[in-house]
Amino acid sequence: MTTIPRKIGNYQLEHELGRGATSVVWLGRHRFLHERAVAVKLLLSHDEESVLRFSREAEITSQLRHPHIIEIFDHATPETGFPYTVMELIGGGSLRDRVEKVGRLPLREAITIFRQIGSALDYAHSRGIVHRDVSPGNILLDATGNRAVLTDFGIARVPNQRHTSTDLIMGTPGFFSPEHAQSATAVTPLSDLFSLGVILYYMLTGELPWETPPQHPDYRFDDVLSLAYRGVELPLEVERIVQTMLARDPRKRFPSAGAALQALERALARAGIMLEDQPLALSEEMAVRAINTAPGFQSRGLIESEVEQVLAVDLLREPFERARERAEALRDPLRIAQLLDAWSRQGGRLEFRRAHLGRIVNLRRVESRNVYFYRLDVVLETRSQPQEVEEPDADAPELPVRRETPLWQVQLPPPTEFKDDPGRAEIVPGSERVIICPRCEGGGYELCPECKGARRVLVSRPVTMGEGDGVALHAQQAGPSAVDAATTQVRQVLVPCTACTGTGQLTCSRCHGAGRLVQRKAFEWRRRAASFSSHDDLPHLDEARLRNQVRLTEIYHERRQGGWKREWLAVPGLKSLIERVQQEQDAHTQVVLCEVAIQMIPYTEVYVDLGHNEVAVEGEAPDRRGDDTVHLVQIYGFENHINVGPFAYDGPRKLLFIWSAFATLAALLLLLAALAPLLL
Repeated sequence: MTTIPRKIGNYQLEHELGRGATSVVWLGRHRFLHERAVAVKLLLSHDEESVLRFSREAEITSQLRHPHIIEIFDHATPETGFPYTVMELIGGGSLRDRVEKVGRLPLREAITIFRQIGSALDYAHSRGIVHRDVSPGNILLDATGNRAVLTDFGIARVPNQRHTSTDLIMGTPGFFSPEHAQSATAVTPLSDLFSLGVILYYMLTGELPWETPPQHPDYRFDDVLSLAYRGVELPLEVERIVQTMLARDPRKRFPSAGAALQALERALARAGIMLEDQPLALSEEMAVRAINTAPGFQSRGLIESEVEQVLAVDLLREPFERARERAEALRDPLRIAQLLDAWSRQGGRLEFRRAHLGRIVNLRRVESRNVYFYRLDVVLETRSQPQEVEEPDADAPELPVRRETPLWQVQLPPPTEFKDDPGRAEIVPGSERVIICPRCEGGGYELCPECKGARRVLVSRPVTMGEGDGVALHAQQAGPSAVDAATTQVRQVLVPCTACTGTGQLTCSRCHGAGRLVQRKAFEWRRRAASFSSHDDLPHLDEARLRNQVRLTEIYHERRQGGWKREWLAVPGLKSLIERVQQEQDAHTQVVLCEVAIQMIPYTEVYVDLGHNEVAVEGEAPDRRGDDTVHLVQIYGFENHINVGPFAYDGPRKLLFIWSAFATLAALLLLLAALAPLLL
């Protein structure tokens, strides 16, 4: 047993706080500053790799200055003795200890810990550091329970790290992500967020999210059990947020812990669940700012459609969260005014755009949504009505007894591409039966069609007559030619049947002599690929023109063998496409492969009027033109392209330009007319 020294540096070790596989943590007190209590972590394994990793952990952690990341005070690796790290003392134990002691945590406490550790991770990720072992054992709680601290960066990955063990699975089983199980190099910040999602589930339920946690050696990640299954009653929207954090595909997770927290707080607020000391959500903060900035101005953030509500767990989160941030930013009247002013400046002199449009309009209402474009690719397979086919039972093959497979349960090679396939004929398994050959009635032979079983047939054959025949004598007296005709005659002669070689029978042409037939059912199949598309239909918006002007962003892509995913039918844009496909289906035609892709363009509508503003800019006269007519300004795409109506163009200035041009032209013509006699 290793003997721990009672003095490390300037610290006296008092008692052990915790122990791991390679290290132990003691409570230390400064020998001269007696009120200074710290945690001293000592490395027990002194091999070169362990010492290197231990020092690396202290170096990484010391670079991170965050209220919810453990603070490092000192570190040393003496040639003799124990390498050690001196860090702040967090006296409440680990999150793992707390959950094991009390079970599921109250919602407020769980969200508080989630918020604090999430902010620590977002900070570390902003510095390019991936923790790779976010687990309850590496989260410490202070004695009051109001502060959580992330610790143990021993296997963290830093920017420009040249080497990491590619064949090792690093992290705490049950809390690491599917990427952890692939390779240590596959772990990303989104992997830390998966682990944080497991921790949230663990705090709310006291258990892991799976019936059978991922285990060595395959580390299979089953579907996540719902919170309701664990007996936790929370709004369905909260359930979807947890499922999103635990998505197996990293692209479908929230892009940051902050984004997940905002979604969680919005969901709880909508359900009327207010947490004490909960900070004002971003959407509420913008709303207050908008109302204070422009009285009477109404604004809404991102209005969710069926796509976000139904497919939330499967959406690619990064573009969706980016669209939400854009929508929140456009709730600020100042931001809208800046965009409109920029639009005014970008116009050429002959476009006659109103100057300073953002400052002369009155903002009435703004609301944002995503415009979705849908594509449905399918492979339609047609199977004909099965027909009986037969073959001789010559080899008497073994025919297992089984139930006849229904037509659409017959397994065919699954399609892998969206293209036509002429197909072929297939046998229906289980449809085999053996029968007596009806043609030969089981004998295996049939009468020869030539001799009808007589074995002989009559054939016409020339026959030479004998010399004593009176006819021949008369022919000799008549001359040589008469002799030839008289001595050779055609007569019917019995000969052996050549068709059956005199046996009177032939092998049955239907059963080939077996006397039995194997009958089966067979069908023909073929496949046809088809593609369908649609888009959201919003008033005042030309979606077809919009998609040609702005780059679409893919937010959902899923392929399925067989029929539709149930959730697709709850999205109107997809349901209409599915109904078009269903019109081509019948008892003999079904969808065997389908793929849905959804792309989006963020879109904002701003309703304004010109009112009767008096805006003076750079000494110009106030613009008193205006009215109370409501006009629509469209802002679309992540680039914030702007589309405005005629109200945004300076009609009087344009008219003045036209009159000036006309007057100039008229004056020029008069001058030419006056000079014409002189020129002639």
